[in-house]
Amino acid sequence: MQFSKSQLLNLFWLILSICISDCRAQDGTAADFRSNVQPLFSKYCNDCHSGESPEAKLDTSLIVAPKDVASAWGTWQSIVSRVKASEMPPKDALQPSDAEKKLLIQWTSEFRNSEANRLRGDPGLISTRRLTNAEYNYTIRDLTGVDIRPTQSFPVDPANEMGFDNSAESLTISPGLVTKYLDAARMVADHMLLTPEGIRFAPFPVVTDTDRDKYCVQKIVDFYLRQPIQYETYLFACWTAKMELKEARPDAAAKGESIDSLLASTSKQFGLSEKYLTTVWNTIQDPLGKHGPLAKLHAEWNQLPNDPLDIDHARSRCRELAEYIRDTRSKLRWNAPNIRNSGLHNGTQSLVLWKNRELASHRRSCPVEDLSLEGEDALVPQEEREILKKGTEEVRHQLVSSYEKFCSVFPDNFYILERGRANVDPKESDREGKGRLLSAGFHSMMGYFRDDQPLCELILSEEERSEIDRLWNELDFIALAPLRQFSGFIWFERAEASFINDEQFQFVRAEDRSAASESAMMRFKALYMEKLHTRKKNPQVSDAVEFYFDDMNRQIRTLEQQLEQSKPLQLESLLMFAGNAYRRSLSASERSAIVAFYRQCLKLPNADHRSAIEDTLISILVSPSFLYRWDLQSSSEKVTELSGAELASRWSYFLWASKPDVEALKRSTASPETKTPTQQEMMRMLSDPRARGMVVEFLGNWLDFRRFGNHNGVDREQFPTFNDVLRQSMADEPVEYFLELLRRNGSILELIQSDHVIVNGPLSQHYGIGSLPSESTTTWKKLAGSSDSGRGGLLTMAIFLTQNSPGQRTSPVKRGYWVVRKLLGEVIPPPPPNVPELPASEHQLGDLTLRELLAKHREHPSCAACHDRFDAVGLLLEGFDPIGRPRTKDLGGRDVSVDAILPNGRSATGLGDLRSYIMNERQDDFRRHFCKSLLSYALGRNLIIPDDLLVEEMMQNLRLNDDKILSAFETILNSPQFRTKRGGTTH
Repeated sequence: MQFSKSQLLNLFWLILSICISDCRAQDGTAADFRSNVQPLFSKYCNDCHSGESPEAKLDTSLIVAPKDVASAWGTWQSIVSRVKASEMPPKDALQPSDAEKKLLIQWTSEFRNSEANRLRGDPGLISTRRLTNAEYNYTIRDLTGVDIRPTQSFPVDPANEMGFDNSAESLTISPGLVTKYLDAARMVADHMLLTPEGIRFAPFPVVTDTDRDKYCVQKIVDFYLRQPIQYETYLFACWTAKMELKEARPDAAAKGESIDSLLASTSKQFGLSEKYLTTVWNTIQDPLGKHGPLAKLHAEWNQLPNDPLDIDHARSRCRELAEYIRDTRSKLRWNAPNIRNSGLHNGTQSLVLWKNRELASHRRSCPVEDLSLEGEDALVPQEEREILKKGTEEVRHQLVSSYEKFCSVFPDNFYILERGRANVDPKESDREGKGRLLSAGFHSMMGYFRDDQPLCELILSEEERSEIDRLWNELDFIALAPLRQFSGFIWFERAEASFINDEQFQFVRAEDRSAASESAMMRFKALYMEKLHTRKKNPQVSDAVEFYFDDMNRQIRTLEQQLEQSKPLQLESLLMFAGNAYRRSLSASERSAIVAFYRQCLKLPNADHRSAIEDTLISILVSPSFLYRWDLQSSSEKVTELSGAELASRWSYFLWASKPDVEALKRSTASPETKTPTQQEMMRMLSDPRARGMVVEFLGNWLDFRRFGNHNGVDREQFPTFNDVLRQSMADEPVEYFLELLRRNGSILELIQSDHVIVNGPLSQHYGIGSLPSESTTTWKKLAGSSDSGRGGLLTMAIFLTQNSPGQRTSPVKRGYWVVRKLLGEVIPPPPPNVPELPASEHQLGDLTLRELLAKHREHPSCAACHDRFDAVGLLLEGFDPIGRPRTKDLGGRDVSVDAILPNGRSATGLGDLRSYIMNERQDDFRRHFCKSLLSYALGRNLIIPDDLLVEEMMQNLRLNDDKILSAFETILNSPQFRTKRGGTTH
């Protein structure tokens, strides 16, 4: 758009007039301050609030100009509020007239409007700050994928005047904290694993071989245990498919129509392997003759209920059929006897592994030659043994085929989880299911053996086979299993078997890594075989020993090759980790510096690749690029837009209290049109489990329950139902409640009054509502109609009622103060010194009730002004005992009264009237304080004067959107305060 000269001139004079008007307004405000406001302070305040020891550490004599008011706006608002409420000056001091009060209030309002409009949208000054302890923990969790929480021993982060600990003013780094950060980085490095593709982190420290074994083995075991291998489930799924096929088209079952698609959908419905379900279906349809296990299975299958509604009966019969399969198959196991050789220990690795291979390769085999055994060794019924002896060739073939197919479809084991030392003690066999997880069954040696061929062939998809192959490869790689197994072999053959104690074997030592070199192994093999041949020779043993050496050599060479090939991949993975840790793309110089540091570490004495990678990881985690929020830094006094990466970081530390994810970082480098986060991005992030971090940090600091997990104020003898589980459930309730409110975009007014609760088992029992079992601690359920039992919203949550009780009695003072301070935002000064303590227990109140003691307390003039603002609110909550349960009598047996006179002079009774009071007369106070608290948390600083306009905008948007909570979040995210930054000095 182009302007004419006259239009430009008019625009210039308009801007100039606005600036002149703004300057005049500022000059007028300053003049009014000097002539009207400052004299009031000299007259009424400075006598007490000045000098070397001013009252309440407030020196009003230092407030000499409007700029002083602006720089301490929160304090100024508190002063004006107390003067307005006639709380200050004290009753025994000279009092300002109503006209003087009005003048102070009017000047404050005009100054606030003038400054707010002059600085509208000002992002304020935020110093580059370190991560809070919580942000550090969440960021490490999202970097590593495991919840390590390295800052548990750190000093508590100090809070700002709004109660939040993410304020730049207080988040400095001391020398002591530097040491803590170094220890924390080492703790993270202790969790690091080197994998063939890069680096990964374990949920526990993996600093020893045993630690790494445990991690890899558990991954494999977890994979196996996830697999669907229960015969009864497959049989019942087949019956379900049969009934569906019958109902869909009565003749379809006979024609075999649509069965493939039906089995595919049924396998998904039951979470089964489609491949194996199809195999079982085809097997039970084909008896392979009139005799054998398949014929019996087929006959029993056809006796299952033919009514789709007879589900329980069908399920029971499927369990019986599955038991028949297992019983029959347990008798048809492949026999692999131990092999022996003179001079060799029965537990030597070569012999054990030979037997393992024999068993593993015959899991689906049928011992055909043993089918005709008689007596106690009989494997099949007498009738079938007679057929094998006297039947025709065709019938015998059908019977054997039935057994062979039965054994092939139903293996003796799909996989072996545990294995005992069967070569040493026949009682310790894999069929007992006892021993070490995935063990090869060696005696006094480490070694693993994979035995899962039936699972791979019958159950797993190609993708799943690739996954289990990768997990077994990682066991070898991460735990260095082949090298350690061969080292164990050398040790065993010398210390236990004494087979290599001759002088010619002295060059191989278990502790010597070079013993696993190819030349050493081949020399060792030749000497070992030569000695073996001098003994009475068993050809099977000779083959087994030769295979052992060749296979171990192959495994170790493969491992060495992988270890070498993986080094650059692991270094590149570490560089990617650094980019994620720094929350931006690394510059070329940063990449070079990290690589150079790694190479320097390699030159240290006794250093190797693993230690160099660990040291480099530690250097990344103690780097200022990780520890500090550089997205907040600005060297310019001008207001500037945040870059894509900076905006992504600011969004994530607001909505997650953690780093941006990969999706957000990718978007941050996109074109300007697409890199700006949207409402859709806000919904994505708030729907993510990581949003819980924001709720814990914002809600926990706003409502002051962050450390309730350590609350030990409850007398557990007086309240035996209060235990650690219930305490944790109480602490989780407001978090779960707020998360549910966020994700359905509910009204913030539900925090005050709602007809539902979000509870788990312990809370359900504690509140006496719902029917969740007490042990159900992780399942949270929304229960409607809770107002009938006096529950709903924050006011009735046990955590706040308990936290604000001394332990053996309630505290209307603490409960009332919490409501008006934390929910309504009233600023109340701390109590004067030497205030007498109330009795610690309701048993010790004597003749007076707690209500009467509080009334006497308020008779003191210095106490009444504050207590009149919150005692009544607390008295309305007296219907809840010290751990938040409903009550009609106190612990001393006295009747509990829930009547009170509210600060507005009206009579009220109980929770209902308290809610009505807040909803009808203090709703805007609650709305405003919620907005101010959320804004202060989001911006990470104390609020300044121009923020008042943003708070008003948040409140207006809430009103226009039925108080839907997400409108408050969206207003902040779209605000200039959130999307821009500046450096320099206070405006």
